[in-house]
Amino acid sequence: MEFMSDISSGADIYRPSLFELLAQEKLRALIQPAVRYILSVYAQRYPRYLLRIVNRFDEFYAVAMLLIERQYLKNYYASFAESFYGLKRIRLINTKIDLPEAAPDVDLQKLRNSDMWRSLFFLVGIPYIKTKLDDLYEKVSENARVRLLGGTFSRVHNERQLNCKERVHRFIRNLFKILYPWLNALYHGSILLYNVLYLYDKTRCYTPWLSLMGIEVRRMSAQDYFERRLNSTRNNLSTKTLLQATRNFLSIILSDLLNFLKSLLQMSIFFSRFLEWWYSSEYARRPGIENRVDVPPPDIIAVLFYAMIFRF
Repeated sequence: MEFMSDISSGADIYRPSLFELLAQEKLRALIQPAVRYILSVYAQRYPRYLLRIVNRFDEFYAVAMLLIERQYLKNYYASFAESFYGLKRIRLINTKIDLPEAAPDVDLQKLRNSDMWRSLFFLVGIPYIKTKLDDLYEKVSENARVRLLGGTFSRVHNERQLNCKERVHRFIRNLFKILYPWLNALYHGSILLYNVLYLYDKTRCYTPWLSLMGIEVRRMSAQDYFERRLNSTRNNLSTKTLLQATRNFLSIILSDLLNFLKSLLQMSIFFSRFLEWWYSSEYARRPGIENRVDVPPPDIIAVLFYAMIFRF
């Protein structure tokens, strides 16, 4: 997966194409509904253990992704999806410095601790807030449609009977219902604008969030993979105290588990694509009765005729 694409927009071989960046964004967007579906299926079998997690899935998923993304940013300077496609994050250098292509990971470009926390906010916090706002808008719009239909399902409130707190609450709700579609369009429009600018090499950041943080996404080089393995070996050997040895052991287990999940994700994507193709094919759409070919009953006269011929 790391070297799946050699598409480059110029002489810079470490600049990823827009298709690679959009692919890792799509991968990140597919993880949440897949995990939700798996938990909802198993919650029907084990409701005692999983029902609370399903009911608070957004919070559970945000905490889980916070831990995973923190581990990847700390060890690989990349998010989970970016590491899956062989990408990394570096700081944008404002000063004009000629950096050698063979060693792109200089000290000036490495992410600081503040950069990692800002990245976590935009990787986990912004999607969580966006999900909650989408759910709130859907709930407010659904209540408005129910009141519009009228009948026994709606409660008609008189403006004179509402107190000051209820009036403020209704005003904020109506204002949110009016403004949120425009804010949502501005959100997606800004991302689309940066994608187009990145496609034509007008900016080094393909999203406005990266531009605000001063971070650029680049391809990993062979030197990066060598340094990753070297750092992993150093961490395994540096076991001076029992606490440090336990910490390194847990870090190794977590790293191996994440690598296993990465391999499992590749197989899951292939299997899901195969199932998607299978259920969308014409053969799968046909019911079982139509697939069976009814064999006509044998002709009794023809059978007797051939039997008499072979007998004589």
